[in-house]
Amino acid sequence: MSKNSVLKIAFAGIAGGFVGNGILGALFSTPFIREVLYKPEWQSKLYIDLTPHRNIPISVAGLVVLSVVHSCFFNLLMPSIPGNTWVKKGLFWGTAICLMYWLFQEWFMFNSLLREPLLLCLLEMVLLFIGSIVEGVVIAFFLARKSKGGI
Repeated sequence: MSKNSVLKIAFAGIAGGFVGNGILGALFSTPFIREVLYKPEWQSKLYIDLTPHRNIPISVAGLVVLSVVHSCFFNLLMPSIPGNTWVKKGLFWGTAICLMYWLFQEWFMFNSLLREPLLLCLLEMVLLFIGSIVEGVVIAFFLARKSKGGI
Protein backbone atom coordinates (compact mmCIF):
# COMPACT_ATOMS: atom_id res chain seq x y z
CA MET A 1 0.00 0.00 0.00
CA SER A 2 1.17 3.50 -0.82
CA LYS A 3 2.09 5.99 1.87
CA ASN A 4 -0.24 8.69 0.54
CA SER A 5 -2.39 10.38 3.17
CA VAL A 6 -6.16 10.41 3.04
CA LEU A 7 -6.02 14.16 2.45
CA LYS A 8 -3.64 13.76 -0.49
CA ILE A 9 -5.81 10.99 -1.98
CA ALA A 10 -8.94 13.15 -1.64
CA PHE A 11 -7.13 16.16 -3.11
CA ALA A 12 -5.91 14.09 -6.07
CA GLY A 13 -9.45 12.90 -6.76
CA ILE A 14 -10.94 16.37 -6.49
CA ALA A 15 -8.24 17.82 -8.75
CA GLY A 16 -8.65 14.99 -11.27
CA GLY A 17 -12.42 15.37 -11.16
CA PHE A 18 -12.38 19.13 -11.66
CA VAL A 19 -9.82 19.11 -14.45
CA GLY A 20 -11.19 16.04 -16.26
CA ASN A 21 -14.80 17.21 -16.01
CA GLY A 22 -13.83 20.75 -16.92
CA ILE A 23 -12.37 19.43 -20.15
CA LEU A 24 -15.47 17.30 -20.73
CA GLY A 25 -17.68 20.33 -20.15
CA ALA A 26 -15.65 22.37 -22.61
CA LEU A 27 -15.75 19.60 -25.23
CA PHE A 28 -19.47 18.91 -24.87
CA SER A 29 -20.23 22.66 -24.98
CA THR A 30 -18.60 23.31 -28.33
CA PRO A 31 -21.14 24.38 -30.94
CA PHE A 32 -20.12 21.58 -33.31
CA ILE A 33 -20.58 18.80 -30.73
CA ARG A 34 -23.87 20.27 -29.46
CA GLU A 35 -25.15 20.54 -33.03
CA VAL A 36 -24.21 16.94 -33.83
CA LEU A 37 -25.61 15.48 -30.58
CA TYR A 38 -28.90 17.36 -30.78
CA LYS A 39 -29.55 17.14 -34.53
CA PRO A 40 -33.12 15.75 -34.70
CA GLU A 41 -32.41 13.81 -37.90
CA TRP A 42 -29.61 11.89 -36.17
CA GLN A 43 -30.50 11.77 -32.49
CA SER A 44 -33.30 9.97 -30.68
CA LYS A 45 -36.26 12.06 -29.58
CA LEU A 46 -35.94 10.68 -26.06
CA TYR A 47 -32.34 11.90 -25.80
CA ILE A 48 -33.28 15.34 -27.11
CA ASP A 49 -36.23 15.58 -24.72
CA LEU A 50 -34.42 14.42 -21.56
CA THR A 51 -30.76 15.39 -21.59
CA PRO A 52 -31.17 19.21 -21.63
CA HIS A 53 -33.00 18.93 -18.29
CA ARG A 54 -30.04 17.51 -16.38
CA ASN A 55 -28.94 19.45 -13.33
CA ILE A 56 -25.37 20.13 -14.48
CA PRO A 57 -23.98 21.41 -11.14
CA ILE A 58 -25.32 18.35 -9.29
CA SER A 59 -24.04 16.04 -12.03
CA VAL A 60 -20.55 17.55 -11.95
CA ALA A 61 -20.45 17.46 -8.14
CA GLY A 62 -21.35 13.77 -8.27
CA LEU A 63 -18.65 13.10 -10.84
CA VAL A 64 -16.06 14.90 -8.71
CA VAL A 65 -17.05 12.75 -5.70
CA LEU A 66 -16.76 9.71 -7.97
CA SER A 67 -13.26 10.92 -8.92
CA VAL A 68 -12.30 10.78 -5.24
CA VAL A 69 -13.38 7.12 -5.30
CA HIS A 70 -11.26 6.64 -8.45
CA SER A 71 -8.34 8.21 -6.57
CA CYS A 72 -8.82 5.84 -3.62
CA PHE A 73 -8.78 2.82 -5.94
CA PHE A 74 -5.76 4.17 -7.82
CA ASN A 75 -3.90 4.52 -4.53
CA LEU A 76 -4.87 1.00 -3.49
CA LEU A 77 -4.02 -0.60 -6.83
CA MET A 78 -1.05 1.60 -7.78
CA PRO A 79 1.66 -1.05 -7.26
CA SER A 80 -0.09 -3.38 -9.70
CA ILE A 81 -1.02 -0.74 -12.31
CA PRO A 82 1.15 -1.15 -15.43
CA GLY A 83 3.74 1.47 -16.17
CA ASN A 84 7.03 2.51 -14.67
CA THR A 85 6.26 6.25 -14.64
CA TRP A 86 3.39 8.23 -13.18
CA VAL A 87 2.36 9.29 -16.71
CA LYS A 88 2.05 5.68 -17.92
CA LYS A 89 0.18 4.69 -14.76
CA GLY A 90 -2.12 7.68 -15.25
CA LEU A 91 -2.79 6.82 -18.89
CA PHE A 92 -3.64 3.25 -17.91
CA TRP A 93 -5.85 4.44 -15.07
CA GLY A 94 -7.69 6.92 -17.29
CA THR A 95 -8.36 4.14 -19.77
CA ALA A 96 -9.62 1.91 -16.95
CA ILE A 97 -11.96 4.68 -15.72
CA CYS A 98 -13.35 5.09 -19.22
CA LEU A 99 -13.89 1.37 -19.74
CA MET A 100 -15.33 0.66 -16.29
CA TYR A 101 -17.58 3.70 -15.95
CA TRP A 102 -18.28 5.60 -19.14
CA LEU A 103 -18.57 2.60 -21.46
CA PHE A 104 -21.23 1.06 -19.22
CA GLN A 105 -23.09 4.36 -18.91
CA GLU A 106 -23.04 5.04 -22.64
CA TRP A 107 -24.23 1.58 -23.51
CA PHE A 108 -26.81 1.10 -20.77
CA MET A 109 -28.21 4.58 -20.34
CA PHE A 110 -27.76 6.40 -23.60
CA ASN A 111 -27.92 3.58 -26.14
CA SER A 112 -30.27 1.13 -24.42
CA LEU A 113 -32.61 3.46 -22.52
CA LEU A 114 -32.50 6.72 -24.46
CA ARG A 115 -32.03 5.00 -27.83
CA GLU A 116 -29.07 7.16 -28.81
CA PRO A 117 -27.67 5.91 -32.13
CA LEU A 118 -24.44 3.95 -31.85
CA LEU A 119 -22.38 6.41 -33.92
CA LEU A 120 -23.33 9.26 -31.59
CA CYS A 121 -22.49 7.07 -28.59
CA LEU A 122 -19.09 6.46 -30.16
CA LEU A 123 -18.55 10.20 -30.59
CA GLU A 124 -19.39 10.70 -26.93
CA MET A 125 -17.06 7.84 -25.97
CA VAL A 126 -14.16 9.57 -27.72
CA LEU A 127 -14.82 12.73 -25.72
CA LEU A 128 -15.31 10.79 -22.48
CA PHE A 129 -12.06 8.93 -23.14
CA ILE A 130 -10.20 12.25 -23.34
CA GLY A 131 -11.71 13.42 -20.05
CA SER A 132 -10.93 10.08 -18.39
CA ILE A 133 -7.32 10.15 -19.55
CA VAL A 134 -6.92 13.63 -18.08
CA GLU A 135 -8.51 12.52 -14.80
CA GLY A 136 -6.25 9.47 -14.58
CA VAL A 137 -3.10 11.45 -15.32
CA VAL A 138 -3.97 14.15 -12.78
CA ILE A 139 -4.62 11.53 -10.10
CA ALA A 140 -1.34 9.81 -10.93
CA PHE A 141 0.50 13.14 -10.88
CA PHE A 142 -0.41 13.61 -7.23
CA LEU A 143 -0.23 10.01 -6.05
CA ALA A 144 2.40 8.19 -8.13
CA ARG A 145 4.91 10.93 -8.93
CA LYS A 146 8.11 10.90 -6.94
CA SER A 147 8.17 14.48 -5.67
CA LYS A 148 10.71 16.28 -3.56
CA GLY A 149 8.76 17.67 -0.64
CA GLY A 150 5.71 18.69 -2.70
CA ILE A 151 2.11 17.62 -2.25
